Amino acid sequence: MNRLSIITVTTLSLILGFSLPAGNAFGQQKVEETTDIEGINAASQVFMAAISARDIGAMDKVWAHEPYATFIGPLSTTVVAGWDGVRKAWEMRFSQFDRVTISLAESHVRTNGKVAWTVGIEKVRLLRKNGDTLSFDAFVTNVIENHDGRWLMVSHQATPIFRGPGN
Repeated sequence: MNRLSIITVTTLSLILGFSLPAGNAFGQQKVEETTDIEGINAASQVFMAAISARDIGAMDKVWAHEPYATFIGPLSTTVVAGWDGVRKAWEMRFSQFDRVTISLAESHVRTNGKVAWTVGIEKVRLLRKNGDTLSFDAFVTNVIENHDGRWLMVSHQATPIFRGPGN
């Protein structure tokens, strides 16, 4: 075999030898990523349902009970850190309103191993105890972690979108 033939055969075997496993690994990664995104979207829906129902028991199930959990709601004046504080913040929020309606107008999901984040826009409508309503759109960022196959919230931040006149 001449030198050109050896280089050609070596190159082809390297290409064929490495492309099949990489292709299979890539395909598997896409399947796992799709499954993860479905799980993350489901966790987000359960989270929004818990807010709308003002159900602290449901919040207990959707949040990771971690000291690094954080909460900054659209009406917050401080950053709440730690699960106990986050839970108290939700209890306080739920007690302020007779009705809470939240829908997701836009969502972008990204995963990286056992961590995911969603960024989007929520439409929020609140009915205060005194009968006043408050409606606004909010930018939202949620950080979710996979704990033994379950995607659980570890951080929530919602910031009202301030729109100028005519917007």
